[in-house]
Amino acid sequence: MNSWPFLPGARPAPAPARHLSLNGAVVIALLALVVLWTLPMAGFYETPPWDNVEELFWGGSMQWGYYKHPPLPSWLMGLPVLLAGRQPWLTYAAGVGCGVGALYIMWRWSLGMMPPMRAALAVLLGSLVTYHVQRATIFNHNTVQLLPMAGYWWMLWRVLRTPSAGGRFDWLWLGVFAALSMLTKYSALVQFAVGAGFIAWEGSWRDARVRRDLLRAAGVALLLMAPHLAWLLQHGDQTIGYARHSMHPSGPLLKHVHPRPLRILLVQVARLSPMLLFVAWAWFMRERGAVQDQKTARGGFDRRFLAWATFGPVCLVLTMSVLFNMRLVASWLSTFFLPVAVWAAMVVPGLEAERWTRRRWIGTLVAAAVLHVAGSFGQAWVDGVWSARHGYITRANLPSGRIAEAVEAVWRERAGDRPLRLMVGDTWFAGAVVLHMDPDVQLLIDGDPRTSPWLPPDALAREGGMVLILDTPEFRSEGALLEPLLATASCTGSLRMPWAGEDDARSVRVRWGILPGSDVREELRSCLPPASP
Repeated sequence: MNSWPFLPGARPAPAPARHLSLNGAVVIALLALVVLWTLPMAGFYETPPWDNVEELFWGGSMQWGYYKHPPLPSWLMGLPVLLAGRQPWLTYAAGVGCGVGALYIMWRWSLGMMPPMRAALAVLLGSLVTYHVQRATIFNHNTVQLLPMAGYWWMLWRVLRTPSAGGRFDWLWLGVFAALSMLTKYSALVQFAVGAGFIAWEGSWRDARVRRDLLRAAGVALLLMAPHLAWLLQHGDQTIGYARHSMHPSGPLLKHVHPRPLRILLVQVARLSPMLLFVAWAWFMRERGAVQDQKTARGGFDRRFLAWATFGPVCLVLTMSVLFNMRLVASWLSTFFLPVAVWAAMVVPGLEAERWTRRRWIGTLVAAAVLHVAGSFGQAWVDGVWSARHGYITRANLPSGRIAEAVEAVWRERAGDRPLRLMVGDTWFAGAVVLHMDPDVQLLIDGDPRTSPWLPPDALAREGGMVLILDTPEFRSEGALLEPLLATASCTGSLRMPWAGEDDARSVRVRWGILPGSDVREELRSCLPPASP
């Protein structure tokens, strides 16, 4: 039986050459996924998702922390924004780039546990987990954390499996990846706890070399995180308060018992379903009576480690949700399934890809490619085009460009040639409008200087600006300070235009107000159009 990519009768290349060739194919395929999932979103989405808009503005200023999250995703977006401006396609490419970067780390890790062809299959299966590519177009802290979290599990496995006696620096990289995971989102603590649980269960802590390397890694992580920890001591009320409110929001939230974790679990199964279908097909088509892989001591360790890394985080958060009545959001589990494809490739019969025929490999690759092409173009077109034509409003089909033109026309009518420098509003709606304006226009998020530390505290009082509030029910603007600011405006009005229809629920309904600064013309103060020459 011949294994792809070698033709029948062909003389196999030396093992190092085959490995390099396969590595190149994996890299090219992963880069192709970045292009494939970026272009449709950039072409069909008129407005980016909330988190993408948020990071485009946060990335314009380097801070040691932001009012909701640690700083790494915004740092990553900072250089692209500096070079290319606030372009939405940057967020799609960066998000998918983090996802495929994590898959490449999983590829490198898999090569240490299984034959190269099976490791390549694990990467292919991992690309079918919706969190790793499809939902990675949403550039947020969950998506960015995929990359360092994959590195954390790989390096922890190396430290525990073959404790270094000198000459290797796995502990250094473990500390780096752990720090980067925490600088992305504090939920990394869940997977750190699972790793600690495995160390205790396995008894690895009894090895002095393991204890030494773990202590070194912890020291590296603390050193890299020190500036952010110092920032957190001063601003912890914002970030910790946001996390507490996310898990225990005020209001009529209750009814959080067993059904809630069950629904979360069902959503995870749905988002794993493309991969699960491939695994089920391979299991059904397996060769009955085939010789199973010989289990070795190291193979047993690998299986146990992968099982803990795959199922431990999900079990831990679902248990905590029940015990502590914590609210869960399905996307918070985005990074929990990085090892699942590797675990499946190692333990599920039928996934011994090194034994597959060339025909079977081609069929698998074609099926996966069709899923990715149909998924990328289908998702972008349905959310951005089809939905608007059929009367469904979405964030993707908000006519933010036309809204920006209307807002700028109002400003010119009231302020003349005075440039608009500051927009006040919620992150998504007002931010999406500003993306279509002059790059010098800044956004004061929710009208609160604490959420936009890159602006001087007196920027609004000194320069003035314009406040926008979206009243369309499904996406109504939030922010406790917006209504009081609108009430102080010297000039107010409203705009209305079609979104996916003309009625109140499917049209853009905006209230605006002009807030004069301390040094503006009288026309702006009195809300009168400028006098004709």
